[in-house]
Amino acid sequence: MTRASFTFASLIALVELTAFGASFANNLEIHPHAAVPLGILWLMFRYFTIWTNSLMGLAFGYMVWTRRMIGQGWLAALMLWIIIVGAVYHLLLAGDTPLHGLDWLSNLLYHTVAPVLVPVWWLAFAPKRALQQQHAALWLAWPLVYLVYAVIRGLETGFYPYFFLDLSKLGWGGLALWCAKFLIAFWIGGLVIVALGRGLARIGLSR
Repeated sequence: MTRASFTFASLIALVELTAFGASFANNLEIHPHAAVPLGILWLMFRYFTIWTNSLMGLAFGYMVWTRRMIGQGWLAALMLWIIIVGAVYHLLLAGDTPLHGLDWLSNLLYHTVAPVLVPVWWLAFAPKRALQQQHAALWLAWPLVYLVYAVIRGLETGFYPYFFLDLSKLGWGGLALWCAKFLIAFWIGGLVIVALGRGLARIGLSR
């Protein structure tokens, strides 16, 4: 890693660590009955946002620790997933109710700052030449695993983290339709990223 890519990756890792800490502390305030670490983590990890941003933190933390980049496919996948996190939040989930304190901070970092910083880092520093169209299909594994997890957990607990996964209101047909829409969006987004990456590499703007 170059000094610039290392410094930028360190910033992203710090953003993710700060967001996780703020989210943990906020949940501790909201759910005092679950005031043990495992209980708070169980509540936090209902959401795709938490899973995906935690993965960002681990990936960029690893790169900072080792000063080595992970594989091109992984780097592009991380960008795709975090862009979807930000887009879905701002297009479908953001409400008019103002947030405050730690809730505001974690929400801002998770849904706005990270979804901007990671693509900027990828465009500036990530190697892209080896990306292939089949990567777009492989990158569906992460959202697909989460969808299965969220539905199974919802069936067990009665809590669905997002309205588009609420089986009790949508029924199996409605749920399947939403899942199909999201998987198609992830796939198309992946194809766009592959085309962009290969195009930048072809004209000499990336490795």
